[in-house]
Amino acid sequence: MSCFLKKLVSCFFYVVKLQINLGGDFQLLSFEERINSKMNSLTISERKVVEQLKMHEQPFLLSMNELSLLSKVSEPSVVRLYRKLGYASYQELKVALAQEQVNNRFTLIANDNDIKDDDLADIVFDKMADQLATAMSMTKEKINVQQMEEAVQIISKADRLFFFGQGLSGNIAEDGAHKFMRMGGTTIAVKDPHYQAIYANHMSKDDVVIVISHSGETVNIIEVVKMSQKNGAFVIVITSNSNTTLAQMADTLLLTQAQETEKRSDAMVSRLVQLALIDTLFTRVVAIGGSYVKEAINRSRLAVTRMKK
Repeated sequence: MSCFLKKLVSCFFYVVKLQINLGGDFQLLSFEERINSKMNSLTISERKVVEQLKMHEQPFLLSMNELSLLSKVSEPSVVRLYRKLGYASYQELKVALAQEQVNNRFTLIANDNDIKDDDLADIVFDKMADQLATAMSMTKEKINVQQMEEAVQIISKADRLFFFGQGLSGNIAEDGAHKFMRMGGTTIAVKDPHYQAIYANHMSKDDVVIVISHSGETVNIIEVVKMSQKNGAFVIVITSNSNTTLAQMADTLLLTQAQETEKRSDAMVSRLVQLALIDTLFTRVVAIGGSYVKEAINRSRLAVTRMKK
């Protein structure tokens, strides 16, 4: 029998044995119930993976490589975990997590701000406005004035100012750079992880990086932050949770809060709060910048005006 066939037969008997040991009822258990039933048999590495899955807001978006890096374990540890929990593949685990998150949301008691399918445009707009007001209020409660003012001082003295973000956070980064470049200094928004890595490796102690990441666990962003700090740059992180990897790495941490409803993705409210936070930083930097900064902003405004009819 060839080596390939031996492995195939071995795999077949492993699956059969797994199904017999687990029983049909086990397949109906949720992720949390499977964890509880197998907790005593989980290794330290497997427990680290479980902890990361529970901590992440959207664990079903993580690739196996990302999950293993965040958990600081090898990919085989992830494989052993999902097999031990009765999932046939990592993809099956992710699908189960996604389905359970949706089901959990549907079981929550709907509040008045939940958008319903039969809500007309004006009602949807009102509910979004209410939700934004709530998110702004929640963020206000989280604001650390000392950290905010420290960020303002650091930004005002920066030789170069970089805004890093990926995906939708990259759009926030571009908007932030668009505001700060009006002051006349070197301000750059970078969305591509390769470009971010190049810039990060040519930074110095006079550079400041503002990193936007709602999840705080984007692997590429974590890596470029490490590179930036290694070369002396000061890193300001805008994220939603102080327990995330990026939050723990921040030289200055700025938190935003947004409670989304079933009919909206995380980006719809959180991005508006992020924009408001960046606007606040910009307003304060201009305020302490004196006449020189105000004059630079007026020159920028005039330059744009000349482009219009």
